[in-house]
Amino acid sequence: VSAWIGVSLNRAFVAGPQQTTYSYSKEAGKFQPVKPSEGPAVEVFGEVQLRGVREIISSRSMVPVDGRSEAEYENGHLPGAFSLSAANFDKRFPQFSAKHPKEGAYLIYCGSGQCGLSRQLAGLLQKKGYHQLKLYSAGYNDWFLAGNPIEKGKGGSLK
Repeated sequence: VSAWIGVSLNRAFVAGPQQTTYSYSKEAGKFQPVKPSEGPAVEVFGEVQLRGVREIISSRSMVPVDGRSEAEYENGHLPGAFSLSAANFDKRFPQFSAKHPKEGAYLIYCGSGQCGLSRQLAGLLQKKGYHQLKLYSAGYNDWFLAGNPIEKGKGGSLK
């Protein structure tokens, strides 16, 4: 019987477009509308696939930023990439920001779609005022396995 009542009540609440979200308040002893968050909006980062990354690298329209560890970066990275390990962000950010203005455009990547460091790094950069960010979530592995050129070593960003 209680399941039938729950389903009946749920249909009543779900029917039609929902205009307001409610939450039960123990203090007031009733349901009250939930106010929308007044915090800053979080951008949804655009995704770039391999073909687009090839165009970006050849045109140099964006600076590639590698979110992997410095050791992984040294073993191979996209041409022209800056190493900004998400794990060492606070340590490395001053060097990055000295060379790369907030108004620039940046392609953020990590090892692969499963690593998640690119999204984490993009969020950290966004909090610092960088907003022209695109994610190459398939990452270095996708680039390398497709036979594209890579660079090895420290490059200019780890000196």
